[in-house]
Amino acid sequence: MQGLALPGLHMWSQWQPDRGMFFSSFLWVREGGNVAFDPLPLSDDDARAVEALGGVATILLTNRDHERGAAAMRERFGARVLSSRAEAELFELKVDETFDRQVMPGLSAIPLEGAKTPGEVAFLTEDRAVAIVGDAILGTPAGALSFLPDAKLGDPVALALSLRRLWSPRLRTLLLGDGASLYVGADDALTALLETRGGPAVNRVNVDELEYEFSSDVDGKYASRDAEIGWSIGARRLGYQMVRLPAGAHFCPMHSHDKEEELFYVIEGRPAVRTPRGNLQLRPGDFMAFPVGARGAHQLLNESDADALILLLGADDDDEVVYYPDSRKVLVCRRRLMMRQDTLDYFDGE
Repeated sequence: MQGLALPGLHMWSQWQPDRGMFFSSFLWVREGGNVAFDPLPLSDDDARAVEALGGVATILLTNRDHERGAAAMRERFGARVLSSRAEAELFELKVDETFDRQVMPGLSAIPLEGAKTPGEVAFLTEDRAVAIVGDAILGTPAGALSFLPDAKLGDPVALALSLRRLWSPRLRTLLLGDGASLYVGADDALTALLETRGGPAVNRVNVDELEYEFSSDVDGKYASRDAEIGWSIGARRLGYQMVRLPAGAHFCPMHSHDKEEELFYVIEGRPAVRTPRGNLQLRPGDFMAFPVGARGAHQLLNESDADALILLLGADDDDEVVYYPDSRKVLVCRRRLMMRQDTLDYFDGE
């Protein structure tokens, strides 16, 4: 059992001479019970290490061929076994529970169309920094990524397209069940794989294929359904996002950018923009620019009685600084909100 330079994560492996690679499993030590991913059979030393770390409460399986030592682990530690709903009936053991997208706090499941089986998934941490993949991606040759032979896959191109859900500039680490994991450069390696296997289609998505996620603050003043577009089709320097803004809701606090110029394009509805120079109601077909600096300060809101749909475009700069004049906050490099010397919640003072 080997500890990883990632919070709470551990790994154990077995060499596969017929495949010329290591198979690996992962243990996530967390409050609320430890989680094992696609567990290989445990040696006596590994079992004692798992016990010392608090045992296993939950076993997560990515696909039917990675059942591995799950039954023995369940019996030893009293763990429950979970899989995707579509994969549950394909295992030899009985799955205790199934999941859809949200698996548990801090972890989501990414369905993989075109893989070996219809219910195969990958797992993605909440901050999108770490992905855990069964054998939809192979870490071979070491330092690069590949697919299983096409004959074993349902549709290699569809698999490449579905793996775009992991395609994020935040992704730092790919933990792989088959082959060598990547602890740095995961985004670049995934880009090379998807562009090779998916062709030009990996850089295209239709508006009717977008997946919206609901977000809101505690009080419900700020609420929207957002669809990230740019990351999922390979954009890295220009960001674009579709926003469905409910009637009466605000999208974000008043803010201005130090480096990133923005553009809004209204597709449906009549949202409004609040600026230091006054408010302006927009209508379908409107473009509105927000230059950098204080003169481009703005807040998107919807004071009408119908939902609005807006396309947001902007430059993407890792060194961005965002200013919030209403609350006197500063967001530095998208990581730290400060007022004087204090770290604040995003909606403090709004």
